[in-house]
Amino acid sequence: ILDSLSLSTCLSLSLPLIFKGLYCKKFVIDGVQVSVTTSKIISDDEKKDEEMRFLRRQELRDLRLLQKEEHRAQALLNTKLDAQREQMQRRFDQEMNAKKKYYDTELETLEKHQKQTIEKMETDHTVRLRDETKHIRAEQERDYTKFQEQMKHKKKEVKNEVEKLPRKTRKDAMKQRMNSFTQMKQTEEQNFLSDQKDHLDTTLKSIISENKRDISETERQCLDKKQHLVREREATIWDLEEKNLHEKHQLLKQQLKDQYFLQRHQLLKKHEKEQEQMQCYNQRMIEVLKARQQQEKGRMPKIQRSEGKTRMVMFKKSLRINSTGSASEDREKIKQFAQQEEKRQKAERQHQQQKHESQMRDMIGQCEGNVRELQQLQNEKCHLLIENETQRLKSLDEQHNHQLNEWREQLKPRKMALEEELNQRKKDQEDFFKMSEDSECLSPSSPNKLTKFLPYSESSTT
Repeated sequence: ILDSLSLSTCLSLSLPLIFKGLYCKKFVIDGVQVSVTTSKIISDDEKKDEEMRFLRRQELRDLRLLQKEEHRAQALLNTKLDAQREQMQRRFDQEMNAKKKYYDTELETLEKHQKQTIEKMETDHTVRLRDETKHIRAEQERDYTKFQEQMKHKKKEVKNEVEKLPRKTRKDAMKQRMNSFTQMKQTEEQNFLSDQKDHLDTTLKSIISENKRDISETERQCLDKKQHLVREREATIWDLEEKNLHEKHQLLKQQLKDQYFLQRHQLLKKHEKEQEQMQCYNQRMIEVLKARQQQEKGRMPKIQRSEGKTRMVMFKKSLRINSTGSASEDREKIKQFAQQEEKRQKAERQHQQQKHESQMRDMIGQCEGNVRELQQLQNEKCHLLIENETQRLKSLDEQHNHQLNEWREQLKPRKMALEEELNQRKKDQEDFFKMSEDSECLSPSSPNKLTKFLPYSESSTT
């Protein structure tokens, strides 16, 4: 009976507190205000559950705000990375265009200087050829005049020799000697004029050949310079392309690191938030347990006093019914019962204390287990993120090496095509010069036919 009373009393006294909530709503129907009052009984457990739901909603709101901040930071980073890639591409295009413009200007300047040099050489050659022709012709005119004077002098000598002959043979001798002199004069005059013409032609041909050699050498030197500029231009372009590949790879690699750095930073912030929420949750659970234990501990004296009184009343009734001894013996029994009751209550308090300590240890162990489990999950997430970053960087390096190898493979035929084109231009120039050297002027001294050597132009090969 005492045990059943103790249990029923504990159950009746350990019930949670109950609150009555009133909710009033007002409506206007046909101009008349009507109010409806709804009552709801809210127990202590429901109130705590509502508080837990409110705190959980607050935690979810904090996580959503953190997620929005992460999306905003990711968008800003992506915009920054796009701007960096565009800036790098613009810088590469500007540098490439500047190099091409520089070499195009150098080639244009070289061609312009070459054209001016060839024109000057042709002008000097024409002037020299004309002056040399005039000089030689003037000398030949003087020599021809001397030759004619010599012929006249020889003719006089022939006449003087004939006049010394007897008169009867003078006429026939004169006729014979004059015929011989005329033939000799014609022969010597033809030989003299032929020698003069050969000398003039030889001199002019020598000047023309020298001019051809000078122009050919100038053209060859200019072509070598132009081809050197073309090779240097292409080599610079290839270096810029390779440099751009490396810089692009380094930029993408750094951008990937920046992205993962931001992800790690955001993940750490999220982990800190989760740990903070976990600590708050654990703290709330411990506080709830402490509050419940404090309530149980506070109710324990009342329960024990009520139980003690009830048990004492029941014991006294039982003692009066079944008593066979004296009053002093009954008092002694009551005293012993009171001592036993005090020991029992003390044992209950100790049991409650041990129970509370065990509950607190279990709760602390559960909280620590939750923290360890959360830390383990967070460490796994960090480890997976690092592994993913390593794999992405490795894949990026492999992709860069593949692109670089492809570019180098494509560079070989480009170099071969360039060398073939340059060698073909040089061969065409040599063939042109050889053809020009083989074409000899038959009569460079003929009037209005001064030989002019045409310089080689690369446009003739296209």
